[in-house]
Amino acid sequence: MRFLLDTHIFLFFINGDLQISKETVNVINNPKSEKYISVVSIWEIVIKMNIGKLKLRDNIESIYYLLENYNIKIIHPRKRDFEIYLTLPLIHKDPFDRVIISQAIADDLTLITDDQYTKNYPNLKLF
Repeated sequence: MRFLLDTHIFLFFINGDLQISKETVNVINNPKSEKYISVVSIWEIVIKMNIGKLKLRDNIESIYYLLENYNIKIIHPRKRDFEIYLTLPLIHKDPFDRVIISQAIADDLTLITDDQYTKNYPNLKLF
């Protein structure tokens, strides 16, 4: 399967947070799983670090190392993602999450998330 990690799932994983399920950890650890993260997630992490809303034990360099080590590819928004973005119902108002949702739908990726608002979107495959 092909998976897109939501920002908080990636953060839970790299911080060893127990909120993440064993199944999710297995997917991320599985070298046969195709795993992706949106550049929007990286942007969101950096913004939150910069304004003091997020403290990580890892720095940006180590985050990129972890992405490479776990074979998590970074995807960038494209025109099709923004076309889908414009059609999404306003269930979730966070623009970062809405882009991630759009990317998951456009690229037919299974989104790994615990976000209750995100789980209400139609046409979204969830793990």
